[in-house]
Amino acid sequence: MIIDRYIARSIISTTLGVLFVFAALFLFIDFVRQLEHIGTKDFGLMEAIIFVLLSLPKKLYDLAPSIILLGGLISMGAMATNSELVVMRSSGITVSRIIRSVIQTGLVLAILVGLMGEFVAPYATSMARNLRAAAMDEHVLVGGAHGLWARDDNRYFNVKTVMPDMKLRDVSIYQLDENRKLKRSSHARSASFQNGHWLLRNVRHSEISETGVKTYQNKREEWSSLIKLDLLEVLRLEPEEMSALSLMQYSEYLEENELDAAVYQLAFWMKLFTPLACLVMLLIAIPMVFTTSSRSGGIGQRVVIGLLFGILFFIFNRAINHLGVVYNVMPVISASIPLVFVTIITVIMIRRIR
Repeated sequence: MIIDRYIARSIISTTLGVLFVFAALFLFIDFVRQLEHIGTKDFGLMEAIIFVLLSLPKKLYDLAPSIILLGGLISMGAMATNSELVVMRSSGITVSRIIRSVIQTGLVLAILVGLMGEFVAPYATSMARNLRAAAMDEHVLVGGAHGLWARDDNRYFNVKTVMPDMKLRDVSIYQLDENRKLKRSSHARSASFQNGHWLLRNVRHSEISETGVKTYQNKREEWSSLIKLDLLEVLRLEPEEMSALSLMQYSEYLEENELDAAVYQLAFWMKLFTPLACLVMLLIAIPMVFTTSSRSGGIGQRVVIGLLFGILFFIFNRAINHLGVVYNVMPVISASIPLVFVTIITVIMIRRIR
């Protein structure tokens, strides 16, 4: 319907404008922070720019509910100022019909935010960390889509994932001879540092010689050296930087080993609820705008209130989440409390619209 397309186009275009403003602000602040590191080994101006760009998706994802709230407030506030909402209602379009159009647009935005948090942000954050480590450490060769590459004399290592507890996943080791020819390749499903040495699990070796290739496997192997721990400290991903799938798999791993998985389970549920929070924050713009539409000169005031509401929601959400971990509240409950609270407020405010 025409009204659906018009409202969607208005909200999405304005939200993109707000997104651009936040992106420009984050880029400027982060670039200023990186200026002191420019010139450290191979970390130059271009590396700083790429690092800042790759770090941006995670920051925008964290503030996505607030950005969408502002986009909704500004776009619908403009429609109220231009009397478009009044014309719509005078033409027989009910408030519930307008809300339905906003929900449809919100679902599209929520899906995009979910995809960003699951695929774009974790991948970009990992690449940013690898890039910075590669530029600042001489033992690191390449960081990017194929994980971390590191070198130790004639051995080359490739690590696909560095988990928060320094556990490595998908580790490949390539041993060269004196003539720089490959003489052995090894692959371990996982590796962890324990009691001063590296413990590799499910290891497969391929010995290369003039007579052919010999392959053998070991369930466990102990290595005295592999990769520097201080390098892994820089590269490891925090729970909020991981994808929902990685969080779920890692939580299962911790539970299987009778370890505390509450922090990672909380991060998992926060990943699932963030798109829903975006939808609810867009809906709360409706009663704010309809209240403003009956008062002259109230749009700017409502935008400021919306900005403050978005900031308070972000702080309230993080505070409840961390308190839930401290007091051993079920992760799904502590992750959902802020969303349920804001949803109740939104429903009450919408029901008062006349």
